Amino acid sequence: MLLATLLLRANEFVSVDELVERVWDGEPPAADRAHKTLQTVVLRLRQSLGAANCVRTSSRGYSAEVAPGQLDLARFRELIAQGEYRAALELWRGPVLGNVTSESLHREDVPPLVEEQVVALERRIDEDLARTTDVLVPELRSLVRQHPLRETFWAQLMLALHRAGQQAEALAVYQEVRGRLADELGVDPGERLRKAHEQVLSGEVPASPVVPRQLPPAHPHFAGREHELARLTEMAGSRSGELVLISAINGIGGVGKTALAVQWAHRMADRFPDGQLHVNLRGFDLRADPLDPIAVIRDFLVALGLLPSTLHTWSDDAVIAEYRSMLARRRVLVVLDNARDVEQVRPLLPGGAGNLVLVTSRNRLSGLVVREGARPVALDVMDEQAATDLLVERIGARRVEAEPDAVSRLIERCAGLPLALGIVAARAAYGDPLGVLADELEGERLDALDIDDPATGVRPVFSWSLRSISAPAAELFVLLGLHPGPDFAMEAAASLTALPVDQARKALLELVAGSLVTATDAGRFSLHDLLRDYAAERVGELPGEQRRAAVRRMLDHYLHTAHACWQQLQFNSPPIVTEPPAGGVVLNPIPDADTAWTTFTAEHRVMLAAARRAGELGADDFTWKVMFVMHGYLSREGYLYDIASGHRLGLAAAERLGDFHAQSLMHRRLGATLISFNDFDAGEFHLREAIRCAQPAGDVLAEAHLRRGLAFTYEKQGRLAEALDVLAEVHPRMEGHSDSYEVGRHLAALGRAHHNVGEGARALELCLGAAGKFAETEYNGQDEGPAGNLETLGDIHLALGRHAEAVDSYERALEVWHSMRGGTNVADCLIKLGKALIAAGDHGRARNVLTEALEVVDATRDAEHFSSEGVRQARKMLLSVTNV
Repeated sequence: MLLATLLLRANEFVSVDELVERVWDGEPPAADRAHKTLQTVVLRLRQSLGAANCVRTSSRGYSAEVAPGQLDLARFRELIAQGEYRAALELWRGPVLGNVTSESLHREDVPPLVEEQVVALERRIDEDLARTTDVLVPELRSLVRQHPLRETFWAQLMLALHRAGQQAEALAVYQEVRGRLADELGVDPGERLRKAHEQVLSGEVPASPVVPRQLPPAHPHFAGREHELARLTEMAGSRSGELVLISAINGIGGVGKTALAVQWAHRMADRFPDGQLHVNLRGFDLRADPLDPIAVIRDFLVALGLLPSTLHTWSDDAVIAEYRSMLARRRVLVVLDNARDVEQVRPLLPGGAGNLVLVTSRNRLSGLVVREGARPVALDVMDEQAATDLLVERIGARRVEAEPDAVSRLIERCAGLPLALGIVAARAAYGDPLGVLADELEGERLDALDIDDPATGVRPVFSWSLRSISAPAAELFVLLGLHPGPDFAMEAAASLTALPVDQARKALLELVAGSLVTATDAGRFSLHDLLRDYAAERVGELPGEQRRAAVRRMLDHYLHTAHACWQQLQFNSPPIVTEPPAGGVVLNPIPDADTAWTTFTAEHRVMLAAARRAGELGADDFTWKVMFVMHGYLSREGYLYDIASGHRLGLAAAERLGDFHAQSLMHRRLGATLISFNDFDAGEFHLREAIRCAQPAGDVLAEAHLRRGLAFTYEKQGRLAEALDVLAEVHPRMEGHSDSYEVGRHLAALGRAHHNVGEGARALELCLGAAGKFAETEYNGQDEGPAGNLETLGDIHLALGRHAEAVDSYERALEVWHSMRGGTNVADCLIKLGKALIAAGDHGRARNVLTEALEVVDATRDAEHFSSEGVRQARKMLLSVTNV
């Protein structure tokens, strides 16, 4: 009892009188003996504690002197303050003071401690409700039995059941607790229970936070850095209650910064249940600019579950603020690899004390140390023992022990650089004696300028390695110096070399086996930045004609691949790439829309990089064409900043070519992109420029398409009469056109414009005419025209009070949207269908449709225009039909 009393008030002096009262539970011995007896008890306690004795004496009484980290109760409270509820609760092992017999302790001290534990448990369950549901239900059923009048646990049980799809059980729980509160306390449910009840009734199921897992795989043969790993772990654990920022700096290229960071991040991942973010900032890529930190934050926000469409109009400051706000509520590990400088890193630092940031860079980043308190880790080349450990891991202890002299020579020749050691180990894996390899490597000449820098002095290792592989593999490696990165597929490699596919695959696998190329989990390939630099140097030694032919094949590979994908994802647009690819180009077939989407997902970063590289090389025809055909995919996926910059490159290329048709197309794409940013003035300017460029060719279809874009712009701004006028101007020239599908698209847009100004009869006539034109065409299901027209017909019928016709139109539109995988369009149409069903009096079906709409919204990440107002309207309608 004495020890418990002192520890409950650790590092405070407790008076003798208070201790006497507590130790004898309110019935102390006679006053003349009590103090002496207490001294005896203190002496026994000190003897029992031995070396752990923490009892201190002063004129004020006695205290237990406890250092940070020694007392579980103090650690519990520290973790609670940091929001680490799960870790805090793990410190509780059974009932508090369960083995101490003292009425006063259990009456006065234990209840507040139990309350602290229960509150922590409530908060931990609130966090878990956002991540999982089913596993919480049994725990919460137990908790409401233990705490039958604690409303928080009842509310959490309701939400867990609701989110697990058990709405009826959730409502039954509410009735049970409401009855219990009325019978035992004579009160109604509190605010939290009432809100949970409303949430269940509305059918609202908040989407679970997205938990990103972006760490690349750890190296399978990592070795030789145990000291650095231990130091990183020590640093991460030494700063409780604040953001931990570790900067792995002063590491030359190839020294293993990324491998160390990724290895350690995987070891620490479990401590960050809200995910791991990773980005290669490309700070030292000689052929590409370092990544813009704002663009990286936008990608991080999408990875954390934010819809790309919500970011279109945000300022840079707003994007940074949202990023920090989101992470302030989470525990996330952020790995910023290959940073260029402090300015690139600072915007990427998150808010909140529960996060950890790991930065790798070739520069020192001293500013982070001074201002942000970063913990520097200078990663040097490996000493002989660490390098030996690496070779043992790669080729086995027996071979290393058999040739110690050769091992020493190899380590010295590789300058202790892990990248070079890995290449040597890959060569040794083929069985060549280590002594022979050391002799070969020592025969390489060192450039005079390379001696003092292991990162550049590794060139002889690369050169030696290239001479040890086959001629096709060596040629492929050198030609990869022309590739823009960041990664590539086997077909791109084959196109660079003009090798048959089977030979290209063999050469590529030979490079992987020699550690000159890295294979990724996704079946693609990449080069370490030093190896890319070396390949770029070597490719400059090739004849100019050979380089130009390889570049042409590479660009043709990407252009024809992108074009084939575009052809699958659009309808009724003539091809813009009509010439066959250069000889030796390898293409994968793109037989359907699914393949097209998968291919764009894998290749769009490379295609964007190729567009930038083509501009530098003067390949203007490639630049505008590849950007034009990528527009649909990039806009739907929310890569609007990439589109805007890429379309500006494409427009400049078209202007250099003097091609008015190409200029019109690029103005059209750029205008549409700027409208998505709600930059209506700039969008309108580019659309009018597109019309101007199209008119010399007399292309009325192109003009009609552009006028539809203008009408959409005006509609978004509420300029409904102007939207009608801009379409009416081209109407006489479109009415008799032979292209039925394009006439249908024009009539559909004109009908919508008439509906928006209240001319229902004319709108209905035009939209029915559009439907007839669409029916004349063998539609492939990859254009919004027919579905959009059916939706407008539904709007018109609903406004005219024709509820059955409206329901039918919306249902037919839904079929098309589903076939196009348009999540946002499906949700929009479902809400409209729900509204029509309510107007028709079919509340039961309306409830099902609106519930489905909200589920689609929660699951959709590619929305480009789905409004929060639409969501609110859907929830309001759902609540109204639920109450009915």
